[in-house]
Amino acid sequence: MRQASPFHKIVAYDDSPAARDALRAGIELCKLVDKPLETITVMEPPPAYSGFIVAVAPDVARGLEMDRRQHHEKIVEFAVAEGRRHDIAVTGHVVEAAEVDGVISFLRQREADLLVIGLRHHNSHVARLWSTVASLEQEAPCNVLAIRAFSGGAEATDGPSGR
Repeated sequence: MRQASPFHKIVAYDDSPAARDALRAGIELCKLVDKPLETITVMEPPPAYSGFIVAVAPDVARGLEMDRRQHHEKIVEFAVAEGRRHDIAVTGHVVEAAEVDGVISFLRQREADLLVIGLRHHNSHVARLWSTVASLEQEAPCNVLAIRAFSGGAEATDGPSGR
């Protein structure tokens, strides 16, 4: 039998509007229970064709990889700053993996109690079936709280990409 672990809030967070909404909801939940927040940003492997760039222009490939890493670090910095702005300690993690596998592995490793994730609008029924949220809901070893988009207003903030 699993012993009770500390209550963690985990937000699967990238720079999409839906993920920013999940971050805001996670911060508000953590304020209510007086707990810190952990965020995860998944840096997926580069596409297979990037191997051609390495072969043809290794300096370009290194530059692209550095830009990709810096982008994900900015996402984490934004999440930490948002927590600070709301007096909540936020620890950000960048995980290199396929999106769903990376989140699920992280949840298991941290023995997470709750995953907070933003819902993205999908126009077709088929797209909803194969969405990241649907996969996480099926595979997560913890409860999943899916957040619909907030209506906006004074609390809305731009993410690291300025959107």
